[in-house]
Amino acid sequence: MKNLPKINPSKALKASLPYLIAGLLCTKLGEAYRLTTGGDVIDRLLAAFTKLGLVFQNPFPSLHPFDLLVGAAAAVLLRLVVWSKIKNHQFYPCHLGRCYS
Repeated sequence: MKNLPKINPSKALKASLPYLIAGLLCTKLGEAYRLTTGGDVIDRLLAAFTKLGLVFQNPFPSLHPFDLLVGAAAAVLLRLVVWSKIKNHQFYPCHLGRCYS
């Protein structure tokens, strides 16, 4: 059996901290959507922006399962976007003083 590599906990925390913060902020968006009333999704999305002031009065993230799901989905989506940008990065060498990347 192969030995698994050691993971540095502080380095892993530093790498995942932006996604954790973005996910916790997006729990507020899920809470705003959940607190709105309306018929269809478009009406509720537009009405959720009016509830943002009410939702951000409490500094703590919401622990409702729907809000946590919205936050987790946003954090995963952000990580996928960053990963795809890193994976598709191409280096173009500098030519005549112009650098493109």
